[in-house]
Amino acid sequence: MPTMLLPLLALLSCGEDGGDAPGPVRLDRPIEARDDQPDTVVVIVVDTLARRYVQPWEQDWQTTPELAAFFQDATVLADTQVTRGLTGVSVSSISSGTYPRVHGVRDNRDWESPWNPILTEMFQDAGYTTLGYAANTCQFIDRGVDERMCTWNWEVPDGYETQAARDQALVSGLSDSLRARDPDEKLFVWLHLINPHDPFNPEEEWYDEFHPEEYTGELDPEDEAQLDAWILEGQELTAEDQAHLDAVYASQVRDMDRQLGDLFDVLAETGRWDDSVVLFTADHGEELGAHHSYFYHGCSAYQQTMQVATAIRAPGRLPAGLWIDTPVSSVDLAPTLADLAGIGWEGYRDGETLLSELQTGVVEERPVFFERSLSTAGVVYQGHRYILDVNEGFDECKPFDLSDAVFPGEYEELYDHALDPDEQLNIAADDEQTLAELRELTCEWITSDVWVSLRSDETHPLATACRDVLGIEWTTEDEDGGGCSALGGGGGLLLALAGLLGTRRRR
Repeated sequence: MPTMLLPLLALLSCGEDGGDAPGPVRLDRPIEARDDQPDTVVVIVVDTLARRYVQPWEQDWQTTPELAAFFQDATVLADTQVTRGLTGVSVSSISSGTYPRVHGVRDNRDWESPWNPILTEMFQDAGYTTLGYAANTCQFIDRGVDERMCTWNWEVPDGYETQAARDQALVSGLSDSLRARDPDEKLFVWLHLINPHDPFNPEEEWYDEFHPEEYTGELDPEDEAQLDAWILEGQELTAEDQAHLDAVYASQVRDMDRQLGDLFDVLAETGRWDDSVVLFTADHGEELGAHHSYFYHGCSAYQQTMQVATAIRAPGRLPAGLWIDTPVSSVDLAPTLADLAGIGWEGYRDGETLLSELQTGVVEERPVFFERSLSTAGVVYQGHRYILDVNEGFDECKPFDLSDAVFPGEYEELYDHALDPDEQLNIAADDEQTLAELRELTCEWITSDVWVSLRSDETHPLATACRDVLGIEWTTEDEDGGGCSALGGGGGLLLALAGLLGTRRRR
């Protein structure tokens, strides 16, 4: 049993009287295993890949020709919503099929990977040799991995000058490993690429193609101190600044795509491509000035950061060229992959397996929930995004944790994706019916688990806000009562889950 699971189980085994009587905390949601397992399963997570810079959404530049061809041969989940715009939190959801309040990961530093099982462990248990290659969130290749390579240690200089160099080392190392292996060996590959994450270093070949005119402005996307200062000052980008920034970021995307093409070629060369299952996704996107002059992602709960593209290539198992525009959650990816690969699922999961729906080509629309911090959550549903921000701003992400400023926010925000796909116009005051419906959905989700910090007995601020919004009575036992929380009226046992908070912050 993972060591992190022990204190969590102690938290979750409270009886009605506040004692320590054990009891089931969540029911298992198993998926039956099958014998028709593919020989090769590959999960590719690209860090900070904003969907709008990927073809076909990017229509001015050829940023991702390799991915465009991959999409044509895959089932595309075009509107995948991540659980948070922060790598450690989001990847924990992608790999475990659970929301942050369940897996407990809240930050990118001073944290471990989720206490609950993750994909590398599941495939290792199913008899696969597991290869973990990562340029970020190296904790995810410390568990259930037979062969490991990580190229980004935040604390120690590593000799790589750019994010592209880190990724190239990974792709080259993985390619060599694939060539050296028996073609009949069952492999599971976890590959996490860091480009186009900041620092925004232009890849000159592609930048010159995307931005042939000379840039004469003052914005230096490679200078993080300057970017931080511009954010805190609320300095607006000129059209020239934005075009320069876009071309720099797009050049990084283009080089990432080139490296993926090289990997796909090696999979074909080694005879693994035709019967492989390859899942491609991103942990989150990037603002790049889209809201509040913000360049990064950790503070953002908007579409530019929360919406990513996912594609699953599985010849003979999923349709090629199928395009799904229905919003799905990143917590759905792990159970769908486990079902698709035939290894099944044991234990609890928040996510749904979408396999049967993808095979028929119709995915049911479900509310897709997300969070930004312990004080911000929301839902994407029926063509709208709703955000409940009880602090009306967020200061727990760079550069706001370096100053007295906070990320601008309103208590409630509502956006209509049909009329406003970039989420620039808050219509919370103009559409009271939709606001009320999505507010209630969000609060039902928030209060379906109790979010209590392990650092205090204070009820989670979102739960408190929902009590005020919906009139839900909320009580918390004192320390002698064991620290369990319950909704008034029903007296039922709820779960004290949301701890494992990091104290250091990283965008």
